[in-house]
Amino acid sequence: MIFRNYNPYNWLKKLNKTILSARCRKDGAQIDLEDGCHAAGKLIKQTIESGSSVWWVGNGGSAAISSHLSQDMLNKLGARSFCLNDSSLMSCMANDFGYENVYVKPLELLVNPKDLLIAISSSGDSKNITGCVELALQKEMNIISLSGFKETNKLWNIKTNVSFFVPADLYGIVEVSHEAILHGVIESLWLEENQLLKGSRPKRRC
Repeated sequence: MIFRNYNPYNWLKKLNKTILSARCRKDGAQIDLEDGCHAAGKLIKQTIESGSSVWWVGNGGSAAISSHLSQDMLNKLGARSFCLNDSSLMSCMANDFGYENVYVKPLELLVNPKDLLIAISSSGDSKNITGCVELALQKEMNIISLSGFKETNKLWNIKTNVSFFVPADLYGIVEVSHEAILHGVIESLWLEENQLLKGSRPKRRC
């Protein structure tokens, strides 16, 4: 018997329940999760179609999610999608400007108005992530944010275009929920585009 008190299957059931109980706001107003996913998808699609860029920021597991989904967005959706967690860049910025500015400094130089920032923080209180959101607001960027743990966290309570909050206090549950929500949005956009292409173009024969 490996597990005495904690059953991994119960963790999976909790994950499923938590994902579907995630809360969402659009421009500060509460909306249901389905509408929030549609709003995020619409914002991503508008960003791509306008030729603007998508920028991802996160720490730890959220940085891994950012790397994974940034390349998915580039590969599947043809987005100009960039993740700022290159180790040389991060150590340079942290050394010169402090870790709270590790993403803010590159963003100051690289972004344009109407670019999209996707900011991910399990706690919602990471200063280097909330600082990016504050910069994005100043730069008139669009913002999708994802947070968890406490409803009082700063990220959830900053008015952004679309905000997701996962009501859980385990890092694994929050992180996988964030990734599932974003994966759902990105892959649904890809499936929809793929279906449109199949319906409008004749099949090619090899």
